[in-house]
Amino acid sequence: MKRPAILLAAALLLISFAVISYRVIWLKYPILPPAPAKVWQLSMEAHVKGGEKETSAMIGLPSARRGQLVAEERIHSGTLNFTLLREGANRIGVWSGAVGPKDEVIGYSATIQVKPPRPFKNRTPPLEPYPPNVGEKDQAFIRRLVAKWDPLPPADRLRRVAAAMRGFWGIPPPEDQDLRAWEAFRDKHGRMTAFLVLLRAAGLPARTVEGLPLTESITGSTQTWIEVWTGQEWESLQPERGEIYQPPVPLLLLTTTGLPVIRVINGELSEARWTLNRGIISQWRMQFDRIMRSDRLLDRWSLFRLPEEFQKTFRILILVPIGALMICLLRNIVGFPTFGVFLPVLMALAFRNTGLAYGLGIFWGVVLIGYVVRRWIDKLRLLLVPRLSVILTLVIICITLFALLGNKLGLREFMAVGLLPFVILTMTIERFFVITEESGAREALRTAAGSAGVAVITYGILELEPLQLTFFVYPELLFAVAAVQVLLGRYTGYRLSELLRFRKFWRSS
Repeated sequence: MKRPAILLAAALLLISFAVISYRVIWLKYPILPPAPAKVWQLSMEAHVKGGEKETSAMIGLPSARRGQLVAEERIHSGTLNFTLLREGANRIGVWSGAVGPKDEVIGYSATIQVKPPRPFKNRTPPLEPYPPNVGEKDQAFIRRLVAKWDPLPPADRLRRVAAAMRGFWGIPPPEDQDLRAWEAFRDKHGRMTAFLVLLRAAGLPARTVEGLPLTESITGSTQTWIEVWTGQEWESLQPERGEIYQPPVPLLLLTTTGLPVIRVINGELSEARWTLNRGIISQWRMQFDRIMRSDRLLDRWSLFRLPEEFQKTFRILILVPIGALMICLLRNIVGFPTFGVFLPVLMALAFRNTGLAYGLGIFWGVVLIGYVVRRWIDKLRLLLVPRLSVILTLVIICITLFALLGNKLGLREFMAVGLLPFVILTMTIERFFVITEESGAREALRTAAGSAGVAVITYGILELEPLQLTFFVYPELLFAVAAVQVLLGRYTGYRLSELLRFRKFWRSS
């Protein structure tokens, strides 16, 4: 190989590697496309009744956090205005405006992907103060009950507190008068407040959280639970039963720090209904939402920013160079005979609509019919351009007949033959006839079979969805494809088919 070709290939590979490395290391792109994931489809619908003044309905919405991805959000506000606000760690949707005599129907929907969060080191949140209705005497009493657990790690302390809420105080248990005092305190303030006081006395940061249980359901109410910081992560527990949820936590968090999910100013919200259903989100959707939330330069210029109807085209178009690379490999290295470069690639694209079996059948049918007619036309001694025009007309007639036949038989694949590259088929018929006249029917059939074989291989490559997504996310891989094409273009050695062709010569030598 000459040095300029090697330098060009190396430069193209370097560009591809540099851009991909930047995406993976700095933009946190996945090295391999993510597999389709199970998700939850969340929807909310409610009726807003107005008051004398402007009405505001504030509803806690799910937000992207560790272990939780929110995608495909849609808002229905009717005649009301919608605003998205942040209140600390909470994401609040506000529907506001004047409500007429009839109720306004508001709605929200989103796709939620929930997965177990990885433990991470973070600064320990501060301890919340005791509830204001708990006096200092009660605080000292509760502190004395849990003092024996102080030497334990936070996670163990949490489990002791949870067991105490279920009536198991360990050995030795508190004295009978202390147990009676504790039960009186719990009955007076309720289990939720009693739980929070125990956690505060044990030195465990805790917060009340409101959300939905992750089960397929339709419900009009949310659920409240407690999250406790144990040094590396928030653990969730059910206050009524004193049970700790095992990861992954089967709960969808809507609001934290005791903020209610639904608040209404100057009005009333009724018939609120939350719906959760399981679903599957594709690799495309996951990557699309990850990029659409980013403001980085390469994300802003991503192919995912194209309108969705054009994305489908580019998913396939961007793999055409891979098809061309396969043709170079099969022709120059293996020795497949083909009718040029474009025919196999265009045939592979057409097979995506007709299907592989029907596409091959139509290809062979049109070529053989065209060859018969071409032999008859040869007797007329027509000039090249008029002769090709006649063959082109014949190809269109064949495609039309296939469509009509498919309509009668109910075969939609035959009706998709209009996408076959009819101009290339016209030239294929002419090349097939010329090769038959010059080298014989066997060589012509061999070349046609080689073209069909390469088209089948290319079709298989174009149909690989992980490969489509990889090139769609990393279009700079096309530089690497071009580099390999440059290197193949300088290959002048033996083809594999020639080793078989001259095997007798090799044996004798």
